[in-house]
Amino acid sequence: MNHPSNQSNTHPWTTRRGISMAETIVSTMIVGFVLVSTLQVVGPVVRTTSVHADKLIAANLANELSEEIATRRFTDPDVDDPNALGVNDGEQPKTRTAFDDIDDYNAWSATPPISLANGKIEGLAGWTRSVKVAHVELADATTESKFNTGLKRVTVSVSKNGTVLAQITTLQSQSADSIGFMVGTGK
Repeated sequence: MNHPSNQSNTHPWTTRRGISMAETIVSTMIVGFVLVSTLQVVGPVVRTTSVHADKLIAANLANELSEEIATRRFTDPDVDDPNALGVNDGEQPKTRTAFDDIDDYNAWSATPPISLANGKIEGLAGWTRSVKVAHVELADATTESKFNTGLKRVTVSVSKNGTVLAQITTLQSQSADSIGFMVGTGK
């Protein structure tokens, strides 16, 4: 009886000591396909995460400015024209801290966004915050009016590289002035 350790290596599979070129090519192709498939999945996930982060930043910037505007008077106490929108004659505010009523923000814009004290907010190159204020009809706030109706629609938009990422629209009522609903204006 022959003992297995005495047998010679006559089987072809026992004499191999490496892998063939064909096996190397097939293995490389399989790894390549897996890598390409993974990159096709990871790429959109990274882009989606970036878009969500940008939308969160935009929403925070819009909320901050919208809340700031809501603390201002409905009408300028020093101006006789209740229909006027925007910075009034004689007012030349250098910063938003000098805005004393809601409509001073009309057509205001900053690229990149700036803080209330007029300081540049770091890391927001290519971003823009802008405001539109309009008199609107009491019965239909989607309809603009040329005259003061006692209701203003304020729209704050935040965009990055020309693409609007957040927009907040609020309605401000003249009745807020009569109940003293304003802060930080010094009036």
